[in-house]
Amino acid sequence: MHNRINKPIFIVGSPRSGASILTWCLGQHQNIIAIDESTGIGELAIGLALWAEMNVERGQFFAEFGHTINKLILRHKVDLERRRWEEAVDPDLSLHSLVTEESANIPKARWVDGTPEYSFNICGLRKLFPDAQFIHIVRDVTSVVRSMLNFHRLAGVKLVANEREAYDYWFRAVSSCLLAEQAYGPSVVFRLLYSDLIDQPEASLRSVLSFLGEPFAAGCLTPLEKRINSSNVPAGFKLGSSDIDAAVVERASRLYAEIKAVPQAPAASATATNGIEAAFGQRVQYMATLEQRLNTEREEMREGYETEVRRLNTGYETEVRRLNTEREETREGYETEVRRLNTEREETREGYETEVRRLNTECEELREGYETEVRRLNAECEELREGYETEVRRLNTVREEMRNRANRLAKEVQNKRAIIHDLRARSLRQKLRGLLFGHNLNAQRSSTE
Repeated sequence: MHNRINKPIFIVGSPRSGASILTWCLGQHQNIIAIDESTGIGELAIGLALWAEMNVERGQFFAEFGHTINKLILRHKVDLERRRWEEAVDPDLSLHSLVTEESANIPKARWVDGTPEYSFNICGLRKLFPDAQFIHIVRDVTSVVRSMLNFHRLAGVKLVANEREAYDYWFRAVSSCLLAEQAYGPSVVFRLLYSDLIDQPEASLRSVLSFLGEPFAAGCLTPLEKRINSSNVPAGFKLGSSDIDAAVVERASRLYAEIKAVPQAPAASATATNGIEAAFGQRVQYMATLEQRLNTEREEMREGYETEVRRLNTGYETEVRRLNTEREETREGYETEVRRLNTEREETREGYETEVRRLNTECEELREGYETEVRRLNAECEELREGYETEVRRLNTVREEMRNRANRLAKEVQNKRAIIHDLRARSLRQKLRGLLFGHNLNAQRSSTE
């Protein structure tokens, strides 16, 4: 089991589907080392296909390169494993809780790479590593899309631009992996549902290790005890943007429903094998003609650029002549306008001076009229003051005369009241005398009789 066999493990599927956590789990196995997401091996397979026209059997050509890569990785396995964990795990998680002395020191014979982009390079990887095994991890599309759209909260960069792109990315990656399942069969590609890994971790890892031909190791469960590489999706985050195409969502949802409902095919399909080989050939052909197409496009761009430069030069000269003519016309118009403004300014200045003189004359006349009016009003006020004082003296004299007259009248009234009183007294005495006289007369008559 510990022989240096060229039998690497690749975990494929859509990004944000659990490839990293599964890679870390398998990295705890005594015979498997987890390496960084590499991305370059798949491109290498395409590049090698361009060189495989030498007098060497094509399969042997690819396998030799794969064997070299395998030896290089295993030779530096300890450094790769420690750097992998230092860069990938949660900063708050102890490195020694995942990378044990046992996992670091045991001479591991296999390595696992969890690069999601290899979902599109399975055929090329098979050519480099004919005995490689692939684990297709599938997570429900809704959770993947939510995680993709919030990936920037974890890594600081966006994984996809929008919701539509996230659904499309999941669909393309999963479709490519399903084609590999059909092309190579369950002995080469193993399908694992992310929900099973989370809900039934031990049973899932036992199935995976059984597929890989490795004994079960309890240490593989350790990374599942921690929440690692989470996208921190906000609690209130919702899908369903206004610009999303419902058909794109339906297509991806329908595919996931089919994956859950239909188990993996029990055997490889020749049709699928031809399909995946044809797709790889198309990619190789695309890369083979890429330089020629780029050169053609570059030449066309150069010719177009030169044509555009000539057109721009011609247009530039025409524009320069037009601008010179326009500038000359503008200059003449400017000079004419300056002369007109100077004349208008001179006329305005003369009119202003005339108006100033008129206003000064008018102000002088107003000032003289004002002073005359002031003198008149002052004289009138003086006359009124003198008349007022004379009238006051007259009124004071009249008041004094009336006071004296009132005093005289009061004395006269008092005298008259005394005379009236005296007269009344006299009249009363006369009446009393008359009465007394009459009484005496009557008395005398009575006595005479």
